[in-house]
Amino acid sequence: MKWLLLALLIPAVSDAFTLTINNRAYPGGGGAIQAQLDTLADAMESQFNSSIASANNQSEFLTQAGNANAMSSRSFLSPGALTRTDQYLFGFGGSLALALGSGASLSSGISLPQNQLPPLGVGAKTGFTLGIPAKNLKLPLRLDPSRLMISASFYSMDLSSVIGHGVSLKSMQSSLGLSYQFYSPQSWTPLIRFNGFRISSGLSYSTFDATYSTPFNLTQSGGGVNMNWNSNVDIGVSSSVFSLTHEVSTGLRLLGLLNLYTGLGVDFNFGSSKLTGGSTGPVVGTQGASTVFTGTATVDGASSGTTPTFAQVRYLVGTEFDLGPVGIYLQGQVSTPSVYGLNLGAHFLF
Repeated sequence: MKWLLLALLIPAVSDAFTLTINNRAYPGGGGAIQAQLDTLADAMESQFNSSIASANNQSEFLTQAGNANAMSSRSFLSPGALTRTDQYLFGFGGSLALALGSGASLSSGISLPQNQLPPLGVGAKTGFTLGIPAKNLKLPLRLDPSRLMISASFYSMDLSSVIGHGVSLKSMQSSLGLSYQFYSPQSWTPLIRFNGFRISSGLSYSTFDATYSTPFNLTQSGGGVNMNWNSNVDIGVSSSVFSLTHEVSTGLRLLGLLNLYTGLGVDFNFGSSKLTGGSTGPVVGTQGASTVFTGTATVDGASSGTTPTFAQVRYLVGTEFDLGPVGIYLQGQVSTPSVYGLNLGAHFLF
C-alpha cells in the first residue's frame, strides 16, 4: 500500500510548489564567503523548483484521481440485484476503485525511489444504504409507486492508522437515489426467472484526501563548502466530486437462490481535484569541520483544480446469493476512461 500511495502522489507534483530558503545566517560573520553561500542556496532552490516544474501529466493524474473518487460511489444507491421494491432495505458494503493513466516522470534533479511512475487514482469506501418503499406516493405519468424505492447512503473510510509510514488516506461519500422496476420479473422455467429491468438515478457527493511524506535530499558544493537539505515533503491530493448517476440493469435468478445481473450506466461528474504540499526543514552548509551557513527550507503551494471526466459510460456485472431476506453480492464495474471498480456487500429486506 505504501508504494501504491507513492505512485498516487509523486508523479503529479505541480510547478505551483516552490522551495525557498530563508532565515539565512552565516556563523562567524560570513565575510567574503557570504556571496558564495547565497549562490549555493539559490542554486538549491533552482534545482528543486526546476525539477518539480518538469513533472508532466499532472492534469491527467488529477482527472484520474477524481474519476476514481467518483467511481467508488457507484451502485451504492441500490446495491445488488434488488428486485423487491415493497420492503425496506438495509445494505452495507465496501468498494475499491482504481483509475489508470498513461505514465508520468520527474526529472533526475531530485532523488526519488523511482523516476518513472504511473498516474494512479484510488478510492475506497465502506458504509451503509437505507432504502424506503414509495408505495404511498402519487407519481406522474401513471407510474406505479409500488415499483419505486427511495434510497440514501453514507460511506466513509480512514485507512491512515492502518497504512502508517507517513501515509494518510481518507474518503467519504453520501448519496440520494431512486430505483424503479419498470418491467416486472417473470418466471421462464421452474428454475430460471427473468428479473426484469430496473432503472436507477441518483446524486452523490464524494471526497478523497491522501498525503504521503516522502524524503528529499538536495546538495550543492563549491569552494570547499558542502550545503545540504534533507527533509520530508508532504505531498497530497484532495478531490471533491458531485455525480449524477443513471443506470439500467437486468438479470436472471437461478434455482431461487442465485442472481446474475448486468447493466449499463451513464454518469455526469462535477467538481475538482488539486494537489497540496508543504515542508519545513533545516539547511546546513559546512566548510571542513565548521558550520558556515544555516537556513530554513520551506516548501509550500497548491495546484489549480482539475475536473474529473464529465461524462462516463459504465458497464457493470455482478452476482448475488440470496438466503431468505439476506442478499450477499459481488459486483465489478468498468468505466471510461480506464476506471475499474469492485463492490462487495450485503443487504436485508424487511
